[in-house]
Amino acid sequence: MLLRSIYIAAISYVVVVNAATYPDAYITGPQTIQNSTYIPTGFYSFRNHVTGQWLEFIADGNQIQPSNGQNSTAFNGTLWTVKYHAATNYSIHHLNGDDSSSGNDKCISTRWDDQIGIDDAAVMWQCEIDNMTATPLDFNLNPSFSGVYDPTLGLQPLQRRGDAFSRRFVNTYTPIRPDKQQWMFMPQTVSATPPSWKNVTFDPSTGNNTLHGPAIKPNLTANQNYGQNTFYIVSAAHLWNMYPRCLYPLPMNTFNFTSNNTVVTALEDCQFGNETMLWDLILWEAENFPQGEATPPEAKPHSSDSTLIVVSSASTLGLIMLMHTLYHWILL
Repeated sequence: MLLRSIYIAAISYVVVVNAATYPDAYITGPQTIQNSTYIPTGFYSFRNHVTGQWLEFIADGNQIQPSNGQNSTAFNGTLWTVKYHAATNYSIHHLNGDDSSSGNDKCISTRWDDQIGIDDAAVMWQCEIDNMTATPLDFNLNPSFSGVYDPTLGLQPLQRRGDAFSRRFVNTYTPIRPDKQQWMFMPQTVSATPPSWKNVTFDPSTGNNTLHGPAIKPNLTANQNYGQNTFYIVSAAHLWNMYPRCLYPLPMNTFNFTSNNTVVTALEDCQFGNETMLWDLILWEAENFPQGEATPPEAKPHSSDSTLIVVSSASTLGLIMLMHTLYHWILL
């Protein structure tokens, strides 16, 4: 009977899943922001905490996907430039040159699926929020590396030009909402103290790093880096009216609402305690950048919501996410 009561409570508390709006977003939005943390700016690699896959950029087709193949490792194609904006918002960049040292600045961006009404994937898009400091790598993390992408796994970009599918966005272009190119890092264990890194701290008031020891030359073989911490990577998009969406290690390459398909990485409803949604961030080199623009007004709470924002706590956010998870289990 008690278990049934919990299920009923979960159903009544989380009444909308993957719908256009989420009734408790005025709680989960602010709490996600306040439970996220600061990290140093610089060059990172992202490795999934459970699968061990590296988040990889492939210039051919502007693909972003969890790495595949037995030789999966960190290399320049899995190095991401992380830049600071405001609050706990960051943008994540990669140049699309084949050698990671040239080309156009691309940003990990949140994609909206207008057929099912959710932010469904992380995609690579031209940087619109901060394209003023395209930063080529000046080091090669793994000079002997010959490639991590395994084309035999069938994750080739799908070119749908000239096929029978409707090309709904042909000859049209709408600038991306800036919050769709901003991301937050929520630690595996939420704490008032930011995670520590070797020889470096980050000051959000200036947007700069401070070294507290010698600079560390990146070296994969010798495992020389500025340390590692584990986070949920949360999209800043739609936090005020939808359930938070987290990066999930699932490649996607089949869609029916874009004309030129490519491989992207899935977003899923954030579930506090779900380790598959956790990513180990390895900071290979800290670097200061000009601070990017802040979150735009349309991404902030509406004035009618201002009195509804509650004091943040990890336990409350965890309870809401747990109930959300229970609801998913009930549907199975």
